[in-house]
Amino acid sequence: MTVPLLVAVDVPLAAGDAALSYSSSVPLPPGAAVLVPLGPRLVAGYVLGTERAAVAPLRPLRSVIAPLPEIPPLPADLLALAASLAARYLCSVGEALAAMLPPRLLRDVRVRALPGEGATAQIARLLRRRAMMLPALARAVGRGAAEALTGWAASGALRLAAVLPAPEPPETPRGRRVRLRLHPALWPAGGRDESGRPRRVLLMSPEREGTYLAAVAEAARRGQGAVVIFASVGAAARFAARVREVLALGVTLLHGELTDEQRTARWLALRAASGGIVAGTRGAIFAPLPGAGVVIVDEEGDVGHREERVPRFSAVEIARQRAARWSAALILADEVPTVETFALTDTGEMELRRPQAPPGPKTVIVDLRRPRTAGAESPRTGPPALAPPVVEAVGRALRDGGRAIVFVHRKGFADLLVCAECGYAQHCPRCDVALLYDQRERVLRCRYCHDRFGAPAVCPRCGGRILIPRGAGTQRVARLAARVWTAPVHLLDTDLAPSAEGAAAILSGFQRQGGVLVATPLLLAADRPPRADVVVIALADASLRHPDYRAPERGLRTLWRVRALAQAWCYVQTLAPDHGALVALRRGDLRPFYRDELAMRRDFHYPPYGEIVAFDLTGAEERSREAAAALAEAAGEESEVLGPAPIRRGRRSRWQLILRAPDPIAREPLAARLRRPPRGVRVGVDVNP
Repeated sequence: MTVPLLVAVDVPLAAGDAALSYSSSVPLPPGAAVLVPLGPRLVAGYVLGTERAAVAPLRPLRSVIAPLPEIPPLPADLLALAASLAARYLCSVGEALAAMLPPRLLRDVRVRALPGEGATAQIARLLRRRAMMLPALARAVGRGAAEALTGWAASGALRLAAVLPAPEPPETPRGRRVRLRLHPALWPAGGRDESGRPRRVLLMSPEREGTYLAAVAEAARRGQGAVVIFASVGAAARFAARVREVLALGVTLLHGELTDEQRTARWLALRAASGGIVAGTRGAIFAPLPGAGVVIVDEEGDVGHREERVPRFSAVEIARQRAARWSAALILADEVPTVETFALTDTGEMELRRPQAPPGPKTVIVDLRRPRTAGAESPRTGPPALAPPVVEAVGRALRDGGRAIVFVHRKGFADLLVCAECGYAQHCPRCDVALLYDQRERVLRCRYCHDRFGAPAVCPRCGGRILIPRGAGTQRVARLAARVWTAPVHLLDTDLAPSAEGAAAILSGFQRQGGVLVATPLLLAADRPPRADVVVIALADASLRHPDYRAPERGLRTLWRVRALAQAWCYVQTLAPDHGALVALRRGDLRPFYRDELAMRRDFHYPPYGEIVAFDLTGAEERSREAAAALAEAAGEESEVLGPAPIRRGRRSRWQLILRAPDPIAREPLAARLRRPPRGVRVGVDVNP
């Protein structure tokens, strides 16, 4: 008697469905790890349950080769979460599990062949090998590897065993640690509200570590675990160290910079334990804890919480789901949270906490549209990179022995090299996007394909001889800074600092020598960005003008963080001084900004008052366009269809399709088209990007 099983493997929907069907000679429970054939390959997967097909299969089901009991079974809540991810992000359950688990548990499994009765000479040769990756095992067996291994395992001639690293327990403090008393006002009511329900808190404060420590300490006192998610590895590591020092508790650190062995070893230790404290980046939200007392997401609006690979999940959404399943307290924290999260405070789903903060720097908005502030403005050059009030304020601070930071949105010399006669700006012939101008090397660069072109001497369109740079990159601002101020000028961008070590060296030089630091957003990625007496935002519009409904909130979040580096004054240059984000920045009051943003999103059915599903289709021109059109047809009348539209050109076409609706978009018609895409077309799915 055979049992039909649904098995999740790491393949896209085009391979079949959300899971694949196999037969097994013995029943296996959901969550059990198995070795199965997939075409000529051997792959690892997880049993989802028993297949209950409405009709008989067209061909006999292939057999499960062997169970892999050395891999701990997945708990039911992680299986349910994987199914939820697959449905929401239109991927297979196996792809969802692959994103949730360490690579050694699904993608990069190693196995060892163990002897049984009646082992053949071929099996004996296998036994002389060390642990093998699955492709190596298939090559060692040869043609028909899946069938041969299935027969050997069924007859008892051979057993396949997964080889895993030894579990790595959490690092615990050594010696005596000072246990600091945490003020109860940081986390009152022990993680429960007045009605006894788990608290849901939006914490808008620059000082958040004390609240995190108090919440984790309360969970540990109750014998519960905790999960704390950060946007960067450095922030997660620093908090883990603080938990060890202040609370004298062990912490498991999970992040993408660990080796596969380390990630697997720590996952195994957590799976075997009855609880624990986990700190890490977005993948740590899938830690295999049986429960937790508190779930925390720091800087919840940071793009680092969104996965870029399939499935493109949001760690904030997963945190809310896991906190609800565990009945755990939830803390989402950021100085400038997302509009969706702030909206939850209006509905009563989250409690807003804004502790009284010390007054910030004095903020001055410099209107570049006005000749009296724009200086020597001309139709051909536009406003200068640094307006006279800014030059004067920074010069005054430098004369008094202070320091200054000039924040520039992007590197290079200028956004564009524009013809003064006809206004033409050269585009990339492959990508059809405007080329960036690098004056240092006198070249034009494409931001997508990275092709380089020599800067033309005359306009390719009209033959005009006056070509002027428009916009302000780090090179242009640094050159101007060196001309107007006598202090040292330090430049920080990815060209000069391609690594974290290079950036740290430049920042260290600025700390020692003082002067002026001209920096891109790379500055905010530093573990401890330096502060200065005066901070200048060269052109605030650059952070706010992207064609994206999230641009205002993300731009304001960046500007807010840059302003926090100013000890006394922050000067914000702009061509749109009445923009809601800049008004909020000057006043230090975010409520009107969120009110206006929510009104706009309600009118246009943007989240949280609607749902957006975006598709990126890459492949041959005709096939990718046809696939995009088929998805648009499957969307139904309830959804507004934007596109399909080409967003890149070249040998491989890229098309984008966006669906928008006031209610959740039906997935099944879309999934049906994705299961059978044209050959060679890759589809990426983003939900509420």
